[in-house]
Amino acid sequence: MKLIEVKVEEMSRESFKSYGDVIDMPDTKPDCSDDKLDLWCGISEVKIDQGTSQFCWLNVKSRRPFTCNNFECHKNTSEAMIPVSGQSIVLVANNSASNLPDRNTIKAFYVDGSKGFNFKPSVWHWLPYPLSKQASFILVFKKGTPDEDLHVVDLKEKLDLSIKVILQ
Repeated sequence: MKLIEVKVEEMSRESFKSYGDVIDMPDTKPDCSDDKLDLWCGISEVKIDQGTSQFCWLNVKSRRPFTCNNFECHKNTSEAMIPVSGQSIVLVANNSASNLPDRNTIKAFYVDGSKGFNFKPSVWHWLPYPLSKQASFILVFKKGTPDEDLHVVDLKEKLDLSIKVILQ
């Protein structure tokens, strides 16, 4: 048996590129940016037997009032959110028979940054509410989801509803 020695080296995009992708905040312009978030889609892909999933990087940039007037869902795919930094609150609701958020299922969950979560298809949710100055996440969903399977509802208009998150 031959013994080989392998020195540990720093992982970077360059040093790892022949083995795969480093999942890190990109050094390019975001695909979507406003005063609340920066989003980079397609920073890497998950190869599966049919179709392609992709990794995205999400920075939720600032604290904002804990009031929610919109929800989004993806009817054909799940969406995983894996915290990278910060703590936050995430709002969710199940889908109703009328394909709107079911107000009786709305919940707010504390995200301490130690575990990720994966929304089932058709689960309504909104941009996390950071408790820290910023919260960053890796998102994983089917490639094309933002363009082909993003359903946003104005809660005031459709349900005469606004949600206020109460911290205990």
